[in-house]
Amino acid sequence: MGSMGNTPLPKMEPVTFSGPAGNLEGRWETPPSPARFVGVMGHPHPAHGGTMQNNVVVRAARAMVARGGAILRFNFRGVGRSEGSYDEGRGESTDYTAAIQFVRARQLSPLLIAAGFSFGSMRAYECAGRGEAERYLGIAPPLREGQQPDSIPCPAALVVAGADELVPAPSADELGRRFPDLRSVKTVDGSGHLFTGRLDDLVAAVDACLDVLLDS
Repeated sequence: MGSMGNTPLPKMEPVTFSGPAGNLEGRWETPPSPARFVGVMGHPHPAHGGTMQNNVVVRAARAMVARGGAILRFNFRGVGRSEGSYDEGRGESTDYTAAIQFVRARQLSPLLIAAGFSFGSMRAYECAGRGEAERYLGIAPPLREGQQPDSIPCPAALVVAGADELVPAPSADELGRRFPDLRSVKTVDGSGHLFTGRLDDLVAAVDACLDVLLDS
């Protein structure tokens, strides 16, 4: 990209990288200055139209880039130009690991934030539970979905929708069990699961979560 006045703009690069079921399609966005951290952003459920172009995914990823992150958002297997087919979360978790490996190979920062929205947030959670990330950021995570690790070892922050019609609000006990090092929970009051009409509030919540994750 070019620049506006004297202010350099972030750069976005279409990328393809190897996954367990074939090539995966992504968008690699980097800040104009050296990266403070790197991250991966996972998208919502593939069977319900989720892609890396989802509004929540795009806005959250760009909020991370604005804070100095180099961020990869990508399509899980069978979505867009990504090869393979839907695997009920199991294969998608290994896709997320492949995305982390792609980001690590760029060697821009040792601090990696595993992030995602809804279905994508749980694939990030599984990878964080395996020790593959230094931080975790979950947006509307469906914590009762399927089998995941009992807890994750890294500092974590969550953004939840205050009127989420799809994902039950996590209990205090569940949060304490799954996130022993939970640094922040930000609620977008009155928002449904897709944050329709509340994307600016979502970005503000993501930014507040980054305040604590980057200060950890």
